[in-house]
Amino acid sequence: MITIDFLKKVEVFKHLNDDQLTIIQEYCQTAEFKKGDKIFGVGDDPLYLWVVLTGEVDLHWEIPGRSLSAEKRISTLAEASSFGWSSLVPPHKSRLSAYCTSDTCTLVKIAKEKLTALFDKEAAIGYKVMTGLLSIVGARFLNFQDEVARHRGSDIINQW
Repeated sequence: MITIDFLKKVEVFKHLNDDQLTIIQEYCQTAEFKKGDKIFGVGDDPLYLWVVLTGEVDLHWEIPGRSLSAEKRISTLAEASSFGWSSLVPPHKSRLSAYCTSDTCTLVKIAKEKLTALFDKEAAIGYKVMTGLLSIVGARFLNFQDEVARHRGSDIINQW
């Protein structure tokens, strides 16, 4: 079972109190992956919000017909990092691919249908989770800008 103490470490849940985390805890399931396993791909219908329990996950920007490489890695996620926000945000299509990059990884998965039903019933929980989610999306966008600047030159970012 996923503990409340673990959920407190997860940025997307950082605004929730213990009672609210107990509700989220009920929806948590675990999934195991091995190095190289694809968790989901670009364009997939995202079914879960994911959280890394153990191991590491790489998020990649994949281009159809091209090989996977470190150059296309957007970020590496470790313990308590969440991903799969597209499950909660229209148009509900994965924008990146996720791969297990450690020998093994254990992930927490929370079904989007259960979360959205919970948010409809408990708007305060939905608001707090979406606020945490926006923090993550914003930080990843800034990281992406930094990556673009490193690969294409800082002049791209500076001209804006």
